[in-house]
Amino acid sequence: MDSRIVTIGAGQAGLTASVSLRESGWTGPITLVGEENHSPYQRPPLSKGYLSGAEGDDTLTLKSDAALERADIAVVLGKQAIAIDRHQQHVILEDGTTVPYDFLILATGSSVRELSIPGNDLEGIHYVRTVGDADELRADFELGGDTVFIGGGFLNLEIAVQAQRVGHVTIAEVGSQILGRVVSQETANALADRHREQGMEILTGVEVAEICGEHGRVAGITLKSGENFPTRRVVVSIGSVARTNLAETAGLEVDRGILVDKNLRTSDPRIFAIGDCAKYPNRYAGIDMRVESVQNAADHGRFLATVLTGACKDGYCSVPWFWSTQGDMKLQIAGISMASDESRIVEQTDTGRLVVERYREGRLVAVETVNAPGPHMKARHALAAGMVSA
Repeated sequence: MDSRIVTIGAGQAGLTASVSLRESGWTGPITLVGEENHSPYQRPPLSKGYLSGAEGDDTLTLKSDAALERADIAVVLGKQAIAIDRHQQHVILEDGTTVPYDFLILATGSSVRELSIPGNDLEGIHYVRTVGDADELRADFELGGDTVFIGGGFLNLEIAVQAQRVGHVTIAEVGSQILGRVVSQETANALADRHREQGMEILTGVEVAEICGEHGRVAGITLKSGENFPTRRVVVSIGSVARTNLAETAGLEVDRGILVDKNLRTSDPRIFAIGDCAKYPNRYAGIDMRVESVQNAADHGRFLATVLTGACKDGYCSVPWFWSTQGDMKLQIAGISMASDESRIVEQTDTGRLVVERYREGRLVAVETVNAPGPHMKARHALAAGMVSA
């Protein structure tokens, strides 16, 4: 275990892999390369406590500089990897520096999917992916005023709760429900009803045609129906795109994600891909897919350490789980469901507690809960033990 390891991407996946390798006894050089100048940090607070100002910059840090130094992990920040020379086995950074490797870990993550409609270049349009993005939005909130959100996914719903402190909030979702790709209609309805009770305007089945501006800044949006909504700012979250350019130009197999096997190995046996950028065989979905979550990123990193140190006995099979805190509602999901899966409400109370089970061909594949941590944990244990019959 004296070989050189280079990890490209200093987010949750890349950091966890690097630290886990050291903790597992890896003695060779480990280099962690990140293109942001910021030390490795966690992203979930960016749409919650950090954005509201309740949490400071220090709470974002995943591992202090001193801790990384003690672990003998070399960290290169503020430099983008621009190429991989698989023949020479080194990574080329934007300043021309080359970093040699024996094993390479790609943890390049994903980037936001951007709008392509008139007005998409106006000031006052926000995408929240980095700590800098969150800082800019927090400063904009201090100016007050209404906010329109394009997209009704996790991130926008979490940020929308913060935006209600400064003005009216409108969610414009093109699908028939919020969180359409991840939860059942029953869970989506329960969350939407609660948000509406607290004054949020949620529009589904609508498409934004244009962002209108005055003096170079956002002034409103226009739907394809012709309806107009004046606003001070627009926050956009309409999905993400795996960052595969580096892998693709290096000749690795790519298909809307870097393709890997059950051990997270790419088409090059010395290169692995983990986290948001990796498309892997998902046991719970029954297909190859990308999963974007902190749990998946961290579990990928820990699992890969067992592969590289020879401790792995089987392929990656951790139960996917997700969470989202939206005001007084904590949504938790265990497993992976598809739109066609059957939904069964197991519990629903007037206080907002909800448990929905998802079934596929008579077998439990996922459980969605709101303010019900006990059933969520039971579901994770049940799914880890094997797909459960109804």
